[in-house]
Amino acid sequence: MKNNFYKYSILRYKHSPFLGESINIGLLIYFSNTCNFSFSYSKNLSRIKYIYDNVPEKTIKEYLKQIDRKLQSIRVSDDLFHLIEIDDLSTFISKNILSKDSTVLQFTECKKYPQNDLQNDFVEQILLKKHLIDDIKPNLAQPKEPQLLQEFYGYLKGLDFEKINREKKRFFTDYTLKNETGNEFKFDYAWQNGTLNLVKPISFDLKESKSIAEKAYRNFGQFYDLQDEAQKNNLRYDLIVGKPSSKHLFREYDHALNLLSNINHAKVIVEDEIKQYSLKAINAITEDL
Repeated sequence: MKNNFYKYSILRYKHSPFLGESINIGLLIYFSNTCNFSFSYSKNLSRIKYIYDNVPEKTIKEYLKQIDRKLQSIRVSDDLFHLIEIDDLSTFISKNILSKDSTVLQFTECKKYPQNDLQNDFVEQILLKKHLIDDIKPNLAQPKEPQLLQEFYGYLKGLDFEKINREKKRFFTDYTLKNETGNEFKFDYAWQNGTLNLVKPISFDLKESKSIAEKAYRNFGQFYDLQDEAQKNNLRYDLIVGKPSSKHLFREYDHALNLLSNINHAKVIVEDEIKQYSLKAINAITEDL
């Protein structure tokens, strides 16, 4: 009689092939005693969206659903007993569940452990606590970006945009910019004033100076890569920046402002300047009306 064992693999999200970082968003466990899989994963992807911009949320959720459906179909199969003999479960996953390096989602190499007398549910709970962090609760870590946008648009929302755009487009919502490689960058608002100004909120109201630095460099890299698009299409990137709540982070925040200010075709608007910035936008889009 063979001893029962379990194998598991962690499903990770890798935002960029150039970054060495990844986020655990799923856990796949195979139990030899039942010849079945258990698959748990993030349902709302809030951790990923909180950390990264331009996350392909719909695509990721569809992949997660497909993985779950495939595993469901395998669970009801009668031809699973041969898996007990397979030492390389990673090969099985790659062939039947998700190919290696095919998407931003990747399974790690599988690990195998004897189960002894432990119940399946207990093993699953231990592994979930060890490898998966609960999704960030909105009421505990609400991103500040929506507040910055709301404050900007709050001054404009009484305007008759249909009348304003009747003869010439001066104001846009949900504006999409494509670079030369076909990647899309979405902006909630854009307004015309000689240049087409694309509005992007960036909040540095974070808990650690390291997080502020990482977010600043990430945004610097993104808009540095979009400089050619700005030059060719007469664009300006208007970055509405939120400051930290904690005073001990102000030094790193000032460094972030200096970094973003060095981007060509970009304008930094700190949150104390939103009203003044909004009034400039109103004057520009309502001129001669």
